[in-house]
Amino acid sequence: MTQTTRPPLLIRILLIALLMLVIQVPPVILMLLPHYRAESVTDLIGTTIYLCVFGLIIAWAAWLFRRYRHFSVQPQTPIMYVGWPVIGWLFVILGENFLARLNMAIYHQSSTANNDAIKQIMGSSHQALLLMSLAAVVLSPIAEELIFRGILMNIFFKEDAYWLPICLSGLMFTLAHSSTTPISYLIYFYMGFVFAYIYRRTGRLTNTILLHALNNFFALIALIH
Repeated sequence: MTQTTRPPLLIRILLIALLMLVIQVPPVILMLLPHYRAESVTDLIGTTIYLCVFGLIIAWAAWLFRRYRHFSVQPQTPIMYVGWPVIGWLFVILGENFLARLNMAIYHQSSTANNDAIKQIMGSSHQALLLMSLAAVVLSPIAEELIFRGILMNIFFKEDAYWLPICLSGLMFTLAHSSTTPISYLIYFYMGFVFAYIYRRTGRLTNTILLHALNNFFALIALIH
């Protein structure tokens, strides 16, 4: 695959930093919505702004991904379009459950700070619950996989790089999620590591988007109940 000339290292670093910053904007919008929910027209405006911001982030990230992607796309049988997300999800669940138990045993923390923040936003209003659910299962998996796998791994590394981009992706994914204990940081690193491995192994971002969506769907169900 022909690779577009990459910008200087400093520009790449600033670009990733900016992407990590803008991906935090949609949750901030949701946190502000309960303060301005007196009228239905305000709800509509808030929802429109939220969806437009998310749409712009995804569109920009998709453009950057198409511009700089160079990892080879591996052949894949039809069954593996489902197989990779399911296999990845099983690995994520096993590792996450072990680390969550360890976090509870050592730090007496039953939930990560990131999940607590999400639960607080969802409980602020019916509108926030619906928008956060949409984001968790559809919008965030697309945006975050484009940024932390598609762009990050391609823009910093050559095509023959393997484990280093996987580890960096896991690390940056961790930094984008709120954590208060070393083990809760490790939970997100492990999750990002699995996502990154599957992307690097297959070269198909659709696999990790589906995996991310599947993982968030069950996590969302657990948070709601």
